[in-house]
Amino acid sequence: MNIRLLAKRNIQGNAQRYLAYFLSIVLSVSIFFIYASFIFHPDVVHANIPGGQLISMGLIAAEIVIIIFSVFFIAYSNAAFIQPRKKEFGLLTLLGMSKSQLRKLIYLEQTMVSLISILIGVGLGFLFSKLFLMAVSWLLAVEQPISFVIVPEAFVYTIVGFILLFQLLSLLSLFHIGNAEVVDLLKDKQKPKKTPFVSKWLVALSAVCLSISYYLAGTMSVNNSYIRVLPIVFFVLIGTYFLFSQSIVALCSRLYRKKKSLYGGTNLITQTNLIFNIKDYSRLFFLTSIITAVILTAAGTLFMFSADLKKQGMDNIPQSIGWVENDASVYSVIEPSAVEKTLKEDGFKILYEVNMTGVPITHMLPHMRTGESNENRSLLISESDYNNAAALRKIEPAKLSGKEALYIFPYGGLDYQFVHKGEQKELHFGNRTIQVTMIGQRNQSIVAPIKAATTLMVVDDQLYHEITADVPLKEMARVRGYEVKDWEESMETSSEIEQMSNNPDHNQLQTRAPIYQEMKQGSILILFIGLFVSLLFFIVQGSMMYLRVFTNLEDKKTQIHALHRLGLTKKEIRQILSAEIRILFFAPFLIGVIHAIVAYVALSNLLGSNLFVYSAMVIATYFLFQLLYYQVTKKMYERAVIHSIK
Repeated sequence: MNIRLLAKRNIQGNAQRYLAYFLSIVLSVSIFFIYASFIFHPDVVHANIPGGQLISMGLIAAEIVIIIFSVFFIAYSNAAFIQPRKKEFGLLTLLGMSKSQLRKLIYLEQTMVSLISILIGVGLGFLFSKLFLMAVSWLLAVEQPISFVIVPEAFVYTIVGFILLFQLLSLLSLFHIGNAEVVDLLKDKQKPKKTPFVSKWLVALSAVCLSISYYLAGTMSVNNSYIRVLPIVFFVLIGTYFLFSQSIVALCSRLYRKKKSLYGGTNLITQTNLIFNIKDYSRLFFLTSIITAVILTAAGTLFMFSADLKKQGMDNIPQSIGWVENDASVYSVIEPSAVEKTLKEDGFKILYEVNMTGVPITHMLPHMRTGESNENRSLLISESDYNNAAALRKIEPAKLSGKEALYIFPYGGLDYQFVHKGEQKELHFGNRTIQVTMIGQRNQSIVAPIKAATTLMVVDDQLYHEITADVPLKEMARVRGYEVKDWEESMETSSEIEQMSNNPDHNQLQTRAPIYQEMKQGSILILFIGLFVSLLFFIVQGSMMYLRVFTNLEDKKTQIHALHRLGLTKKEIRQILSAEIRILFFAPFLIGVIHAIVAYVALSNLLGSNLFVYSAMVIATYFLFQLLYYQVTKKMYERAVIHSIK
């Protein structure tokens, strides 16, 4: 028997162990190929597809993530395959196989699996790339579907890239096994496992790091998010690692000391196995919990943003159609009657309209980053006009008196306070200046935030009439707006109104539907791409747990046979196996969910929305997939172990 045939038979003999690894690699290669086919598609390269370049950038980022993730997964899997077979390698060495032949055997095994995985992955990717192009064409709403063509670059980059990746990681994995002595290989499994060392200081460090990360995430805002992300990630990683390697061990040891009697049922065996295997499990728990948190956070963020898009559009663009006239005495941008006629002809019902005038003013505001005072332009409006518009948008009315003023900033996602309660501020209009006392700032728009009406300054009615008594109408600005029922469907109508406008740049007229549809289209595409990557992450983290279960299959069979001879029934053995796999699957899942919930809280604060329902849907969906994966793995594992009992 030559080495090539021996490698082939080894793969066949370890087929059950290789299964999850093989499927994960096939999926990784398939997704990579599909994305590469789009990135190097002639229509995308030559910019013949609207929005194609933007999607291409997103797919390139996804490709980089896939490669990085594949490196860690393949390295982990190679180590998982080699570790339980050290005794086998030691026997081969004892029977006369040289170290170079042993390296060649392992190298051939890994090369055969990798080449088969790559070829099948590329084949499946090629078959499903047509469906991907059809889906992207539908999402982009292009007139002509993206044509299906053979993209040579996709084949070259995928096949060559993954072959080089496998070869490099295979060579690195050979280094450790090739330098081991025969006696070390033979006795590797006979080395007794010691009770893991537990440090109270490391347990405390885990609690402190997680508390800091949760606090930073829970109190994060738009203003400080860019400086908090890296510290949060750092503290979560440190805290999670020591949570599993120290805190969980301490908890299990405490439970173990309280239940030393066999009358505790099969739980004692489960706890003992967990304590003595925690050193091996801690790394897996750490990796899978982080992967779970990443999947839930990424998928949840994309889903929440897409689901919350309509609310964001209505918050940031107050009316379906709105514009600002610099001269309040005439309609130079567009006639209201023309807007009303177009809406009526197209079958849209006007829910309400806004019509208010104001005085353009200037005042000093601090710069958000530097804090230096800069001149800012706002539209001075009356309290009555503000409250009327606020009532239509179901916003709390303003309550002013005397020379009090309220500053209105239009974007709700920013919680930076440009003005503070009690602050004295000078308002300049023409040659006049008036001193007001600020009662605060609100970050909610009530009219189209464009040109003179981007920010508003609200004052008491009496004060407003005193200021504007001698201001001619042509020196004032007018804000008009129409809210329309079913505005999401008004794309064509909005385009008609924009074309009717006398403002060629449309910088004084704002329509919500086109902006919303563009954002919706982009978010769906990102969600579409992100779900593919999330699916890959899910399959890979499930495969890591599958590998962990089946790499120690022979040891588990030996243990179960011994327990069976001592009197344990098959039902009790199933309970032990189920409990161990349940811990393996759901302990990191629980920690990952907690991390994700904290991330959802931070996201809710950033978006200014309650995203509880969306986050619950994402977590529930993920749990169902995890439960399915658990059930399949448990059935296969129980069959492999219990069927060996005579």
